[in-house]
This record gives sequence, C-alpha cells and structure tokens, in this order.
Amino acid sequence: MKLRYAAVAAALVVLAVPAGASAAKDKKHEVTVMSRNIYLGADLGPAINAPTIEQAIDGAGQIYNEVVRTNFPERAVSLANEIKSAKADLVGVQEAALWQQQVPSDLGGPPIGPGTIPASDEAYDFRDLLMDQLGSKYRIVNDQEEFTGELPADIDANDSTGTVGGADLDFRLTMHDLIIARKGVKTSKNKRGHYETRFETSIGGIPVFADRGWVSTQAEVDGAKFRFVNTHLEAFGDASIRVAQAKELVSGPAKSKKHVVLTGDMNSDKDDTNGAEGAYQAIRKAGFIERQVKGGTSGHDDSLTDPNDQDEFRRTIDFVFVNDKDVKLDKSRSAITGRDDPTEMTPSGLWASDHAGVVSSLLFP
Repeated sequence: MKLRYAAVAAALVVLAVPAGASAAKDKKHEVTVMSRNIYLGADLGPAINAPTIEQAIDGAGQIYNEVVRTNFPERAVSLANEIKSAKADLVGVQEAALWQQQVPSDLGGPPIGPGTIPASDEAYDFRDLLMDQLGSKYRIVNDQEEFTGELPADIDANDSTGTVGGADLDFRLTMHDLIIARKGVKTSKNKRGHYETRFETSIGGIPVFADRGWVSTQAEVDGAKFRFVNTHLEAFGDASIRVAQAKELVSGPAKSKKHVVLTGDMNSDKDDTNGAEGAYQAIRKAGFIERQVKGGTSGHDDSLTDPNDQDEFRRTIDFVFVNDKDVKLDKSRSAITGRDDPTEMTPSGLWASDHAGVVSSLLFP
C-alpha cells in the first residue's frame, strides 16, 4: 500500500509541474560577443624605426599613402556587415584610429614637435565611419584614447616640395579601443584605464611613449550578467612589456569573482617562443579559458590584398576568454570572420583588416 500511495503522490507532483518547467530550469542564457581588430590602416614601422628626423618624415609619408590606399571608408562596410551578420551583442574593437592632418606642415605636433600646433583637420575617424555603417542598431558604450603622435610627412617623395625635408603636411594618429553594444543590451558602470607598463622608443632621437589600455562595462544580455572587458596589448618592443600589461589586466580590470568576458588583441600566441607566449600564459594562469572556435587570427599582410592563403594564419592572438568553465561555447553559432571568404572582401579587393574577427556564442548557466 505504501508503494501505491508513493506512486500516486509522484504522479500528482508530475501533473502539478507546468509543461516546459524542466526545460526552463535547464535553459542557458545565450550571449554573442566579438573581438575585432579593425587595423589602423598602415604599418607604423617606417616611422617608429627611423633613426633620423629626415627618415621619419619619409616614413610618415609612406604611412600616409598606405592609410589612403587601404581605404577605411570602404573597409568599414565589410566590418559592419561582419558584426551585423554575427548579430553580436557586444564587440570589443581595437585600433579604431583617428587620423588628422594639417597643411602646410609646421614640422609636427607634440610630442615630436614641442610648441607646435597639433593637426586638427579630420582625415579619417574610424569610429564614426564604422558606426555610420552599423546605423541605429549599435552604439559606442565605452571609448579609451590610447597612443597619440604626429609627424611631418613627405607624401610625394620629393624633398623639393613642402617644407623642411619635403614635408607636405603633418599627419597625426590617435588610437582608440572601443566597446560597442547592440540596441537593447543593458550596460552600466563603464570604466577605462592605461597600463603602467608601456613601450618607449625614440624617433630621430626624440623620446616617444606609447600608451595602451583597456575598457570595461557591466552588461546584461538575455538574463546573463557579466563584466565585459576589451584590450589591446603592446605590439612593439620586447615581449616582457605585454606580459607585464597582461598581469596588470588580470589583477585589475579583469579580476572578479563574478562572470567576466575578456576580448582583445593580446599579441601573444600559446605556441610562440622566446617569451612571446608569456602574455597568453599570464591570462590563462589567472583562470581564464578560451571560448572561441579554433583558427589563426593574424595573417593578412599590411596591403590587405594578399590572396586567399590559409597558410598565412599561423598565429592566434585575438581572443574571447571567460573566467568560468561553466560558460560554454555554442560552436554552431561561432566563427572566425574576415579570413578566408572572398565575398567578405571590399569591391576594390581589400580584406576588412589584417586580423580576422572572433565571434563567440556563449552559453551562461
């Protein structure tokens, strides 16, 4: 009799549970995030490595012409299509460059030309160009200004034109890292900062310091609450610089007992050698786990016109990390973008960036 009563009681309990309650209990909160280095438009090496001011002026001219040729207004269309196609809720954007110019040259603004007037005429604002393509469905949540510097530039390779050294204009770069969010995503408690450790160099004997930093926001998507952090670790100089920056990151803005999603260009691959793997290892040792589909993310050359050759993508340096193993990856909705699909190239045959994009669909418990 006791067994019969127990069976009846169990049946009544089952009948009392609303249909779908078990499924609701097991429901995952799905969040799609993206890390996207949009490429500042040129390799800065010709200026950064210049031993004299005259060579720096020539190098700045090369940079100017490369920025024009890599045509961000056109690339912004492809980048926006990636973001919209992925239906990304939050995007960590790196290298959102602001390029300004001044004609004629007064031989560069600070820090290269102390006492001179900084260039202020807008040439390209990557933030505005990208957001114009994304439209009202996305907004900038947080914006961190990073390295800024200006040089006179000889853009026609003719020393007889322009001012000293053939400088035709002054060209100024200000780097920005962003967090952008899809319409309807709740964000609050925005924070930003610079790393204490930074790359130091000289251009023609004049000291130059490169600031790098991070941005964060508290986000809520589909019931999941988490801190979203985006960063760009140093690309130049000794690997120890980005290792130190990574340690600052995980002990500061990315440190929490609650859920953290960390995106960024870490400039460090787990298979690197001679210390270059150190930044990746520092992040992993802090308890962060990769949540992205496998595949290299750094490979297109600076021209952005290289052929579709997957052998180029040997390094993975762009990441989506989480600090909780129970946050899973839905591989069916995750992807590497801008790397191997020719239809993602611009009409003039440019890849959207020298990096690939990382799209991760995260399932929060």
